[in-house]
Amino acid sequence: MKVFPLTIGPIVGWTQDASCRVWGRGKEGDDEKRCFGIARFRKSGNKTFEAPQLCKMMPAFDFTGVIDFEGLKPNTQYEFEFGYLNRDVEPEEIDLTGDFDWSRASDGTFTTNNVKSARETNFVFGSCRYLLKLFGANFFDGRGDKVFRSINRQISRGMKTDFMLMVGDQIYADDLNALFPDKCLSEFFERYQDVFGQKHVRKMMSNLPTYMILDDHEIKDNWSNDDRAAHPHLYAAAMHAYQSYQMVHGPAFRPRNQSNRSEVPDTIWYDYDSGSSAFFVLDTRTERTRLSIPPEMISRAQMDSLKTWLNAARNRKKPKFVVSSVPMFPDGHRLNEDKWQGYNEQRREILDFIRERNIRKVVFLSGDIHCSLSAQLKCAKDDDFVVTSIVSSSLFWPYPQGQASSYRLSGTLLESKGMVYTVENAGEVYSEDNFTRIRVRDDKLQLRVFDRKGKELTRDTLEYTI
Repeated sequence: MKVFPLTIGPIVGWTQDASCRVWGRGKEGDDEKRCFGIARFRKSGNKTFEAPQLCKMMPAFDFTGVIDFEGLKPNTQYEFEFGYLNRDVEPEEIDLTGDFDWSRASDGTFTTNNVKSARETNFVFGSCRYLLKLFGANFFDGRGDKVFRSINRQISRGMKTDFMLMVGDQIYADDLNALFPDKCLSEFFERYQDVFGQKHVRKMMSNLPTYMILDDHEIKDNWSNDDRAAHPHLYAAAMHAYQSYQMVHGPAFRPRNQSNRSEVPDTIWYDYDSGSSAFFVLDTRTERTRLSIPPEMISRAQMDSLKTWLNAARNRKKPKFVVSSVPMFPDGHRLNEDKWQGYNEQRREILDFIRERNIRKVVFLSGDIHCSLSAQLKCAKDDDFVVTSIVSSSLFWPYPQGQASSYRLSGTLLESKGMVYTVENAGEVYSEDNFTRIRVRDDKLQLRVFDRKGKELTRDTLEYTI
């Protein structure tokens, strides 16, 4: 049987010490034949692959599917092949010991995690990759894909990279905000096909674990949960497509009942470990209610989970990265109700919790604002308190970018319980297309920023004590 190459993908997703999740998209067969994904893996250097595994690729999810490779060894490189079949049978009727022709299958590599013995974490992250789609044509597509070519080149030249983190606006479903927005499921699916099907991003995601979380442009500009009543069909389509293309290959798609692998989670925030560090990826978009009093960025359930994760004994000594698609700080000179600045009560609650529990090594990662910057938050009455914020945006934005003059890069952020939180140690602001590299070891974080073509923008490696 011929194994056809994936139409989109593969994407290497959630990767642990002993498992790795891979994603792919197939294609509808002739005469209503069903579509099945099929994949196999082997340890790099071995001649023999393990037995193939199968997944359904259903029309309702745009013929996408995931396969979990399990029983792997930590800190080990593997290679895999992934394709699809069209057969008018039930999945159990496919003989996986049969003779498959893999010559056209898509392929990729991954290296498993090593949480127990890792001493450092190295990763790249960014946000806001624009692809304008008007009148059936794509614009800026070659320019927007070059950032991933630069990342691929860095990896090929030996730059240590554990994973890629995309922190929002992976697609712009609302072209030019309101003029030509995607409205129905087929349009959202087509948007994802265009964005994830480009050459360089496809190569990167097939060889590097990639984690994602949405922001507003996966749905609609400045989206909040208050908008659902007015746009129920838009929200349903956007989130169905998000689940199919972004969520399913990540840790959020983790069934509580392990015997039911098809269970759909009811939240999209998640946590994972990589290298020596722990990560909590917030959903700061679909749970926010700007009309509540006070406004809430995240639900109480998500807040409680974040606090539990921050205070967990297993995370106490680790660098802890909290991923928020919109910046925790610094604020703009003008009130921006779309950022944490507009949700000050919950921001105060999080910062007070970190300070009162003496939680160390907390770093916020975010995007959204179309410029990149870094700063720290300190408290004069508590010398032990320090929180770091790193913003990386945009991967590609063909219009005017954010400027340093828009932000308060020093001075008081807020006051709480007699404590004053102040912004200090701000780095340079980069107002051009870019991505950020992070290396963290113990309590030292090194930060490097590169432009879309791979030129380093940081004059010297910026180092923070976290």
